[in-house]
Amino acid sequence: MGNRIRTILNVSLFSILFTVAVIAAAPRLGTADVPELPKADGTGASPDMMLDMVPINVGGVSKPSRMKLSSLRGRVVLMDIFWSRCHHCEEHAPHIVEFYNKYRQRGFTVLGVATDGKDNKEDVANLKSFMQKAKINYPVGFLTTEIRAYYADPKDAGVPQMVLFGTDGKMVMREVGWNPATGEKVRKAIEAQLSKAPAAKAGASAAPRKAKA
Repeated sequence: MGNRIRTILNVSLFSILFTVAVIAAAPRLGTADVPELPKADGTGASPDMMLDMVPINVGGVSKPSRMKLSSLRGRVVLMDIFWSRCHHCEEHAPHIVEFYNKYRQRGFTVLGVATDGKDNKEDVANLKSFMQKAKINYPVGFLTTEIRAYYADPKDAGVPQMVLFGTDGKMVMREVGWNPATGEKVRKAIEAQLSKAPAAKAGASAAPRKAKA
């Protein structure tokens, strides 16, 4: 019972902090703006953003990497914001993996964005366990202030948050929370965007890209 109460309090505290941060950052965007992924040449409405990715073990050695958000533009992208200690996130993660595996050859990709602390060893360990359990095979990075400001729901701090972008980089939907109806809505939105996607983009998938020095 004690552990359960502590978990509930942690979730509540996380939601409060997330809400405060989103509200503080939200004024950077005009109310009529439609969020979009950054353009590599810097001409878009959104500045390019760099994500620290979850370290990958290569030959027993942890290899850190970074990804430019602009590298995803041109594909149908689902940005999945989650917390490894969120029960709804545990429920929804395998479905996101299913979407990725089903549609990745058609130009669809997923970028997981974890709200866990990248400098907290316990958080990182818990996140890696979460990813292994859900069999996540798409790249996952850590939430930044910029990602939160431009793409998270400014009125709802709940997780998971799923943000879908078309091949033009424009956001086409954002859903908070998870249930079967939400999953079906997201699936239909993905298929609708893929039906518009250029055939040349098929087969592309997200991968971390190193930042230039």
